[in-house]
Amino acid sequence: MYLIEGGETPEEVISLAYGLEEGAYRFYRNLSGKSTDGETSRLFEGLSRAEIQHREKLWEKYKTLTEGRLTREAFESEVSPKTMEGGKTADQVLGEYPDWIQDPREALQLAISLETDALDLYLRMALKSQDEETKAVFYTLADEEKTHLRRLGELLRGKLPAG
Repeated sequence: MYLIEGGETPEEVISLAYGLEEGAYRFYRNLSGKSTDGETSRLFEGLSRAEIQHREKLWEKYKTLTEGRLTREAFESEVSPKTMEGGKTADQVLGEYPDWIQDPREALQLAISLETDALDLYLRMALKSQDEETKAVFYTLADEEKTHLRRLGELLRGKLPAG
């Protein structure tokens, strides 16, 4: 699913990314509350907090680009937070994998897939952006997604049986 085509304004791209971060936040909060494994639950809680930080960076960039024309509430009312980086809603993903939440390894593998989608999307947004400051925001978000992937990979390796 292509969420951007290249002709979007920096404001439109920031709005899209904000909505994606909100969707991911909701998804990870859901996972942290349902996971029966404490370490996995804490990881998902941490990822949900990271999505909040991403939203804050995007909001600050949006305010700068628009010279504060909208309040945060007005901005958020225009953003659709239902879709995550992979193009699906949290409910769709959870519905496709109803039993995996009880298996920490499968939950981690799904999270790795979602974070990989996020990394890919933010790199594409950075490459297509004409505004250097907006480009920098997306490269920063991409770097943070790499950190998430590293942490997920480390935890997954710890969940794999020895041998």
